[in-house]
Amino acid sequence: MVLISDAFGLEISPNGILVGHGDQAVVYSSKDKIELPVQLREGKVRGFAWSSLRKSQRLLLLYSENEYSLIRCTTSSGKDLFQLVYEGETKDWINAALFLDDENESEDRKRFVLHTSHSALLYMEYDLTSNADCTVLELARCTDSSILYYTKLHGSSFDKLAIISGNAFGELLVWQTQFPTESDPKSVMKTYPLLLRLEAHNGVIHSIEFDLESQLLVTTSDDRSVKFWNIQKPGDWTTAQIKPMFSCYGHSSRVMCVVILKIDDRTFVASGGEDSYVCIWSSFGELILKRRQQFGAPIWRLGFSQDTQVLYSTSSTGNLVGQNLKEVLNRPKIESAMLSSLGDVNEFVRNLKFVNNEIIVGLSSSNRLHYTRISTDSSHENEWLMVNDFPSYKRTVLEVFDNIIATCGHRRITLHRYNTDTNDFEQLFDGIRMKGTIRSFKFLSRDRYLVSDNLGYCLLLQTHQLHIESHIALFNNREPWITAALLISEQYLLLGNREGHVMLYYRSSANDDFQLKDSIRYLHGKMGSNFFKLFSLNADNAHVMSGGHEAFLKYLNVRFSDSTLSVSQREGIPLAWVEASPSQDLILGFNDNHIVAWSRRNDVLLQLACGGGHRCWDFRLSNADSQLSIAYVKQKRVYFYRNSLYNAVDNRIKDIKPNNWHVRNCNVLRLITPRNQSDPFILSAGDDNIIKVTQVTKDSLSQRAELHSHISTVRSLQAIPYKSSGGDSSTWLVFSVGGRSQLCISQLSIDASNKCWISELSSHTLHNVVASKTGTIEARLMAIDVVEHSDEDLFSIYVAGGDGNIRHYMWKLDTPNQLDLKHFVDMQRCPLGIQWIASKGMLLVSTTSGEIYGFDRTLETTYVQLQLHVTGINTIDIYVDRHLLHILSGGDDESIKYTVLNLNNNNVEQQTEYSGLHNAQVNALAIHCPTKSVAASGLFAYTCSIDRQIYRIDLSTHKYNRVGYTCIADVKGMLLDAHQRMYFYGCGLQTVRLSDIL
Repeated sequence: MVLISDAFGLEISPNGILVGHGDQAVVYSSKDKIELPVQLREGKVRGFAWSSLRKSQRLLLLYSENEYSLIRCTTSSGKDLFQLVYEGETKDWINAALFLDDENESEDRKRFVLHTSHSALLYMEYDLTSNADCTVLELARCTDSSILYYTKLHGSSFDKLAIISGNAFGELLVWQTQFPTESDPKSVMKTYPLLLRLEAHNGVIHSIEFDLESQLLVTTSDDRSVKFWNIQKPGDWTTAQIKPMFSCYGHSSRVMCVVILKIDDRTFVASGGEDSYVCIWSSFGELILKRRQQFGAPIWRLGFSQDTQVLYSTSSTGNLVGQNLKEVLNRPKIESAMLSSLGDVNEFVRNLKFVNNEIIVGLSSSNRLHYTRISTDSSHENEWLMVNDFPSYKRTVLEVFDNIIATCGHRRITLHRYNTDTNDFEQLFDGIRMKGTIRSFKFLSRDRYLVSDNLGYCLLLQTHQLHIESHIALFNNREPWITAALLISEQYLLLGNREGHVMLYYRSSANDDFQLKDSIRYLHGKMGSNFFKLFSLNADNAHVMSGGHEAFLKYLNVRFSDSTLSVSQREGIPLAWVEASPSQDLILGFNDNHIVAWSRRNDVLLQLACGGGHRCWDFRLSNADSQLSIAYVKQKRVYFYRNSLYNAVDNRIKDIKPNNWHVRNCNVLRLITPRNQSDPFILSAGDDNIIKVTQVTKDSLSQRAELHSHISTVRSLQAIPYKSSGGDSSTWLVFSVGGRSQLCISQLSIDASNKCWISELSSHTLHNVVASKTGTIEARLMAIDVVEHSDEDLFSIYVAGGDGNIRHYMWKLDTPNQLDLKHFVDMQRCPLGIQWIASKGMLLVSTTSGEIYGFDRTLETTYVQLQLHVTGINTIDIYVDRHLLHILSGGDDESIKYTVLNLNNNNVEQQTEYSGLHNAQVNALAIHCPTKSVAASGLFAYTCSIDRQIYRIDLSTHKYNRVGYTCIADVKGMLLDAHQRMYFYGCGLQTVRLSDIL
């Protein structure tokens, strides 16, 4: 079974790292990963509490919204064995739990407290020697009963227990189970006074942490602040004083969690928020480190291991991420070291490059070449040395590759080679090769170079003598010079110019000049590509990655058969613009005034304040791509930074493979099965604007590809099988719609090795077809369905818009950028879903008014109009059995309707309503026929609602029963596959086998 869900529970203990994944819990130890023997019925794991260790045994308490479980942990032969011993429920939401070590507690009786969200405290005892219920020793209540969102419990005995809570009004509340004001001798209920009430935040308080030794209390809230308080407690909690110190703002969204941690006798505070950032603060409120850690997913919990000094975070995708803070915080602050200046006060380095890991060369304002050695000893100051006999002329370009240094100016090129043994710079060439001022010099290899000037003159040169291999004609633009170059093969050359155009050149033999064959205008806007990187190469195609001045990497497809160039897909990344991709995992670029290192595996690794994006910088990767060195010029001074990118992580989680599911709600899911395979692939899309292609293998998922063609939420998609060009590949055309009236069409191919190839064919903005009263021309597109015609490569596209219009377009594969609007119909209400029924030639439309409509292919004839629900129809599934159309629908009215329609005469033959099953809107359902014959096996329905209950309905007998729960919040839909697996999607993904719930 697959489960991708919120990880609200996180506990770091000597036994391991406890993580709550949805309704399940896992222990990660250095030896193993153990799934705990518990599965909550209705809630998600919210927290844990451990009892003290006695006779190699401990009790683990695990709680969700209003459920709790006790698990016995026995250590034997170095292994932990877990046994579920008790399950219980409460009437109110549990928000904290704690085991106590009371003096009168026996070894076989464990006492603990559960705190609920209305200031009620259950003081309970469990006898390990019996299977009896937990005994309630006392029900303690506070005189204040406001709704509490977070509670921190402190104390080892009940009569000295302190309860510090935050409520929905931003107030900090403190009370203690000592000196009750009311006591009922006939019951176990007692009331205790509120000791402190402080106005703390302008929103809900989401987390509280305090350390009495440091006299520090920290709170976080909806108002995006992290607040530091001074806490002093001379005696019991009646003497406690809490005073505000700092209000710190480092997050751009709600701050959900906070921990206080100590490293080498220093106190720090770590906070995590919905913005996916972790902020590290000093005890004085100074922001020391801010780093995105969960790929954009909200961070729910933080935990700190004092032994390993690793900070852990969990998120809405269920991923567990660790970062070694000792390595980070014991380094100098993440800032660059200023290198020494040149000897002459009027001379400064204006451009620089790394020659190797230790040597940097700099071109000065006086057009002299200097070099310096970076010392690993921070106390040793570097010294700039001048390269002797360096030709004197005005330079415009400095480039370095494999110890070869190229400098260029007006018409002239000079090459030097650095000798690592002697530290000498040997001149290899100095002469005139160009017509104007040289603006770019690109190393295609160690002895092949591409040079261009401001006049558009471009040459391919070879060997250190710079022999002319080919003349290359560039566009006659204002800024024609080259910003990126890649020699794909001896026949193909890819160039990007300063105007933003990408050009493909071809030559038939090495003796010919390269000729322009194809181009793409403004690939990354009106500035040139910064780099090209060969992604893959075969006999038919080359795939090239390109990065530029935008937050996307773009993948180009070079087709050799006709020498054409096209954009196959794009990849969104959290950078304002991209400068380099030095490894498969690492991307370098800029955000505002920071150099950023972003990892596909670990998210943001480095944010280095540099004063803004500029050209006078360089980088170097070493130690198997794990150490990054950066040098840059700022205000006429050279700065240098070097450190490890991937810090050491606790070996308890080093082998955990993170999932790559959507970081926001998944709105739509489709299943496709490649040729000669049994397990399907998932096509999914959601509020993160991304379409994901994920392989399902037994009970695991592997992400294979992503589509970043949408600029807003993706609401619906369809995948139409397309004839393959041959071989073992399977191909689909993917049609998707969403916000900003955007329709995107792409082609997906999956080969026999499960490798995915995606090409973005076209993107269309479907403006209103009639004048809008509101003036809005970009209505959200709600649903789509596609019909393939018998004519080759011709398709009918039906699109439902939030403006109430159903549109019918004709589209051809050979002209993907053209859409031909054939007809539209104004529903006068918002259509929520559309489905094409091939056997009838009918388009079925569901609406917010609770009605369904059936239109013919042209949308000009209405076959059917039925009122199924009193409010909107959120989900619908159909099953065609000969001339009968079985319709199952669920709506906002919390009911389920089963309708049987005769397709021959469009009459309703049966209609049944199932009400009272769910207590929230129904968003997910599916019709299931166990065999291909309805008469033989009957029809069944599975339904799910926002209440997360799963029901099974026999559509023949109309009997139903609840068969389980899903822990997916905000369920958007469900599907059944051929392997009898159910897929529930929304805020996460869960697969359930039918055999496990029946």
